[in-house]
Amino acid sequence: MSRRAQPGRPGTARRTMNPAESNRLFVYEYDRGSNYEEDTRLTAALSALLPEDELVHPDQRLFQTVHLITEYAWCEMHYEMRRAARGLGGRDYLLAAQLLERAAATGDVAVRALCVLLDFLPQESLLAMRETFPENTTGLDSPGARNLRRAAAALWQETEAALAREGIGMREVVRAQGRAASPAREDRAPDLALVRQALLRLDGAVAAWKHHHLRLVWSQLGGHPETAPVPGPTTDSPADPATGSPADRDPSAGSAAGSAAGSAVDLATGSAATPSAAPAATPSTTRDARDDLPKSLRGQSTAGVRAMAERSLFPRLWDSVDDTYRALVPDEQTPPA
Repeated sequence: MSRRAQPGRPGTARRTMNPAESNRLFVYEYDRGSNYEEDTRLTAALSALLPEDELVHPDQRLFQTVHLITEYAWCEMHYEMRRAARGLGGRDYLLAAQLLERAAATGDVAVRALCVLLDFLPQESLLAMRETFPENTTGLDSPGARNLRRAAAALWQETEAALAREGIGMREVVRAQGRAASPAREDRAPDLALVRQALLRLDGAVAAWKHHHLRLVWSQLGGHPETAPVPGPTTDSPADPATGSPADRDPSAGSAAGSAAGSAVDLATGSAATPSAAPAATPSTTRDARDDLPKSLRGQSTAGVRAMAERSLFPRLWDSVDDTYRALVPDEQTPPA
């Protein structure tokens, strides 16, 4: 790779972010033709931000910036996950683990950006902005989230293929992670243990983002499971939304399995999953607790966000945790390993 033969020294700014600013020192200038702006594509990136005279609310700049940071972070995570999958296929497990750790660390950037929104975006600011957004403006259509889930499925397939290739079970990988003695030189379980640890970190980074996002939804739109129920016609069921416990009031409360079955939202499709075994409701006498919760701009209950927050990026990764517990903590039903 050779350097470009152009000077790239900055000249006069060709664009400003706030041309109406009267104080010259406060004018945000960019697109000065520098090699820095060209090589990082910074001019194009800054041009994605709405100019100040197009903001519908002063806090929209923060709102848009956090979303763009998140999408950039997820795009980078996707890139590293693909590289890690190639490393697994080439038996370069140490490189794969390093790349997955890099992806997880980038996921922490998205979490921190979201925390800024959670901590500093006033509720009334978001609701005022939301009134100007068109119908179906929803984060469920995030390309980053959708592509991460698809990449995670492919990455897990490569992980399982690597285990099969080496003739190593996940229990052996977990055992290698907690070993007390040095392994044999030809033993690849310790290397794959680093991959497993990195996968757990990556899964945790995405889970942290989803749980902070859930708290953002609760703090901005409402629907916290401790919220008092809205009065209305109900059934005489013990799980009556108007009289039940907080867990009873929220259809997404309880186990992860129950939450996913009750109102899971697929990031890849943006559709809400309804349990097929649920009894048919009679509109005149039955009220779904989700009907009383705030709705997204697609008209879906915010209960789906809670179910989504409990989903793992690598669901089968957690099987080894349960298997190890059963092996090391036997009970009456589980014989000692």
